[in-house]
Amino acid sequence: MDKGKLEEKMKTKIIIMLALISFTFSCALMKESGKEEEPVIGEIQQEEVLSEPAAQEVEPTLETVVPPSEMVSVIASVVNIRSGPGMQNKVITTVRMGDELELLGENGSWCNVRLLNGAEGWIYKKFVR
Repeated sequence: MDKGKLEEKMKTKIIIMLALISFTFSCALMKESGKEEEPVIGEIQQEEVLSEPAAQEVEPTLETVVPPSEMVSVIASVVNIRSGPGMQNKVITTVRMGDELELLGENGSWCNVRLLNGAEGWIYKKFVR
């Protein structure tokens, strides 16, 4: 492996480690303060970080199906994609501002989406347009 690729790989690993440390620290602070709301993973640079709603705000409604060709765009820096519609569901991945997602349906304040790689999950409505 050439030196340039090795340096780029190390930079990527450092950025990921810093993001994980920052996220872990944020979670610890949230737990210590007694807040139930989970922070959205943010970039290391100073940016506006939006947070998802607390679990009690999720309305238990039937899913509304929309045409599969409708696309939405992520409008926040970094946003969690969850396994189900609500904060109690596991974070399965994250998406970034500008990412295009296929809108599959809606449930209350949550959108069921398909990522470009084919994975499906749920994103809070206020983070997409």
